[in-house]
Amino acid sequence: MILNLDLISGILRGKPLNDYSYVDEDLKESHSDMLYKTRINGKDGYIYILFEHKSYNDPRVLLQLLKYILRIWEEKYNTKTNKLPIIIPLVIYNGENKWNIETKLINLIEGIEELPEIMKQYIPTYQYEIYDFSPEEKLGIVGLANLKAILQTTRVARVRRGEKFDEELRRAFELLVGIKDKKTFNELFESCMLYLMYTRDDINIEKVKEVAKKVMDERGELIMTITEKLKNEGMEKGIEKGKLEGERELIIEILNQRFGEDFDKSLEEKIRKANEETINQIKKNILSITLDELKELLK
Repeated sequence: MILNLDLISGILRGKPLNDYSYVDEDLKESHSDMLYKTRINGKDGYIYILFEHKSYNDPRVLLQLLKYILRIWEEKYNTKTNKLPIIIPLVIYNGENKWNIETKLINLIEGIEELPEIMKQYIPTYQYEIYDFSPEEKLGIVGLANLKAILQTTRVARVRRGEKFDEELRRAFELLVGIKDKKTFNELFESCMLYLMYTRDDINIEKVKEVAKKVMDERGELIMTITEKLKNEGMEKGIEKGKLEGERELIIEILNQRFGEDFDKSLEEKIRKANEETINQIKKNILSITLDELKELLK
C-alpha cells in the first residue's frame, strides 16, 4: 500500500480542529475521528479522518462517512458565498482482514452498471481514501501506531500550554504504549519530541517527561534517557540545532511513508548527517522528489 503523500502533506500543514467527534454515539466504541483544516488547490479545505477499529470490514462505512461529511458541511457552510468547502475523507483501518469493500458510493447503487449515463448525473456520489493497516498489508500495526502518533503530535504542536496541552500530549503518548519493540518506540518517541521542539519554542522538557511517565510508567527509564538527551542537546547545541534535527526526523518519517521498504537505513543515516542546505532542498521538493534524485542529492 502506498500512502497518498498529498494527503499526508495536507495533514502535516493543516490545523486539527475538532475537540469533539462527528461519529454517532452508538459507534464510538469502534470509530474515532479527526478533522484537519488545510489548503487544497489554493482554497480552504478539510481532511476528515475516520479511524475504523472494528475487526471486520463494514460496508456501511460509505453511508457513515457521508453522514459525517454532511454534518461538517452544515457546520462550515459559508453563508456569505453560499459555498461548501472541499472535504476529503480518509479511512484508517487496522482490522484482522484486508480491507475489501467498496470505496465509491455510486458503486453501491443497485443496477448502476446498466443505468444510462444521463440518469447517473442525478445520483450523489463520492469516494474515500483507505489506509489499510491490517496484518495482510505491509505497513502493519506498527505503521498504524506511527501514523496515529504523528497525527496526534501535529495536534499537540498547535495547542496552547495548560491543561489542554497536557491532555493532547497524553493522548499522543497513549498511542505509543502498544509498541513493544524498544528500538521502534525509542525512535518514534524521540521523533515526536524533536518535532515538538522544532515547531514550538515554549516546550518544557520536564513537563513532557512528567506527562510521559504517567502514561508509560513501565518505560520510565527509557523516557528519562531520551528526554535527558534532548534537554542536553537543546542546552549544548542550541535551539537551531534542535530545529534542524527535528526537520531531519520529520523528513525521514514522510519519506518512509512514501517509499516504504525502498527507503533503507543508509538513506536515513545520510539524511541525519546532511547539512542544512541539503535538508532545505529535500524539504522543498519532498512531495515530488524521486528515490534516484534523493540518492543523488545525498551523495
